[in-house]
Amino acid sequence: MTANHLPATEGRITDAALIVLFGIGQACAIAIGAFATRDAFASLHGDTQLQTMTIAALILSGCLGASCFFLARRKAERLGQNHAINLRRTLYTHIATLPKSRHEQRRLGGLSLRFVGDMSAARMWYGRGLPDILTAAVVLPCAVAILTILDVELALSGSIPLVLSLIMMLSIAWHLERRHRHLRHIRANLAIDMIERIAIAPELDLLGRTSKELKVLDRKGGELRDRAVDRRSKTAALHAVLQMGVVCSGVAMLWHAADSGLAPAIVAASLSILALVARPLQDLSLAWDYYCAWRVARSKIQRLLSEPCVMRQLSDETQAVSIELVGEIQGDRQNLHIKAGEILELDGKHARHIARVIAGLEPVNPGLKRNFGSDNLPKIAYIADEHISLRGTLRRSAVMMCSKRPSDRQISNMFRFFQIGHLLDEPKGLNQRIGENGKGLNSSDTLRIDFVRAILGGAKIIVVDSIRWTAEHNKDHLLFLLRQHTDATLILTNDGRALGD
Repeated sequence: MTANHLPATEGRITDAALIVLFGIGQACAIAIGAFATRDAFASLHGDTQLQTMTIAALILSGCLGASCFFLARRKAERLGQNHAINLRRTLYTHIATLPKSRHEQRRLGGLSLRFVGDMSAARMWYGRGLPDILTAAVVLPCAVAILTILDVELALSGSIPLVLSLIMMLSIAWHLERRHRHLRHIRANLAIDMIERIAIAPELDLLGRTSKELKVLDRKGGELRDRAVDRRSKTAALHAVLQMGVVCSGVAMLWHAADSGLAPAIVAASLSILALVARPLQDLSLAWDYYCAWRVARSKIQRLLSEPCVMRQLSDETQAVSIELVGEIQGDRQNLHIKAGEILELDGKHARHIARVIAGLEPVNPGLKRNFGSDNLPKIAYIADEHISLRGTLRRSAVMMCSKRPSDRQISNMFRFFQIGHLLDEPKGLNQRIGENGKGLNSSDTLRIDFVRAILGGAKIIVVDSIRWTAEHNKDHLLFLLRQHTDATLILTNDGRALGD
């Protein structure tokens, strides 16, 4: 990701520096443990009393290594979560500013995966893979240096099998990213299909499609299983080769020690280092797995972030504003001049697109000029086919456009003014819970709540582009009520788009 896409998050640099510092601590623990092990075996082999300092050094080595490992893992998780928070924020900001038409073209399940699977890949890479590389970059050179100090020839004899195993691991890991890509493709398609079908599962069952959907689920599940086994085989092979390399390295060191008559204390210390080196090497193989998964996810995220967006900045207009829209839309000339506070009904095949351009949901394409008398968009209420709200209370739905929440009395009075006071007759009143997008309320009630929201939110332009408005029987009365509380410029679209706009 570029720096523009991932602005700095507080504490990330500090966490990365601390991870390196804890890696140095682990390297120091290895050094202390190695030399203490050598002294301990020398004492045992020479039939001399084990020194208190040697025992203390061994205890210190274990405590220091364990503490640094714990703190490094903790900071690594924090680092990964910080990156996930930052990436999640960047993604949502970009999705929120996509043109509405482009947003509708994308599958909801696909966008959802950006916040689930791709976020997990980012967290694992930044929270596990990258920190493990930083730690290994400190620990491994220090371990090699300690082995060399103990005995150069012994270190060389143990390094040859280990290097050969690393070369073999590189050849196995070469195509791991491709396997991640194949696995992710099948897993993503399966997840998207399920996300979209779960929402309409009862209706699909009524259509008699449950058995067919189960067959599709089984088939795609089988493909996912095969790809997952293939990818897992690769990662397991990396670990197996590494274990074989460590064993062969230990055998080579013992063989050299027996042939050269090296002191048992030196051999014991060297073997202890070899055992400790195996863990960062294994972490490196996992880090490559995490990196491959992140590269695949990153390509998808970058593709989404590369899409053009619509910048929507609200001005501080306190009066109704005029609207000018001049130019061409798909070759058709447009010349709209709407006075402040005027009511205009749009019709024709471009009515909905014009309404969205005015509302700021679609970009102003070259050849088209939009002017509100200000560089920024005034506060606009866009009323769509569905009532847009989050799961919560009736109060929350009514004040979603408000920068400062009005009093319950103001909200209740507005509900009664728009003849939806019956919604307040429930025992909980404004505290009653309603579902996402107004589920549980009828279309006429949600349309009136949208008008309440626009007035309470101080909208200076109200764009009504909704089937609910088309189906409303009391349009003239609603407009009369609306005019009692706002002088906003009103844009209305008719039902012509339903005929194939």
